Amino acid sequence: MALSPVKMLKYSAIGGEFVGPVIAGPLVGHYLDLHFGTDPKLTVLMFFLGAAAGVYNLVREVKNFQRELDETDMKR
Repeated sequence: MALSPVKMLKYSAIGGEFVGPVIAGPLVGHYLDLHFGTDPKLTVLMFFLGAAAGVYNLVREVKNFQRELDETDMKR
């Protein structure tokens, strides 16, 4: 099965959709910890929220990918 370059680029971005929230969450948590003086608590909380958001994005995109593959197979 050959994918078009546009589809290949779209599906290669799945990794970024997972990693983005995992990195952004602790960064936001760190700055909130600095602001409120709650040293590691918000950083850890935001890491887990970012990880959960990353997993959610990953599952959503994989489902979309599978749905598109199923639609392509049905057309054949």
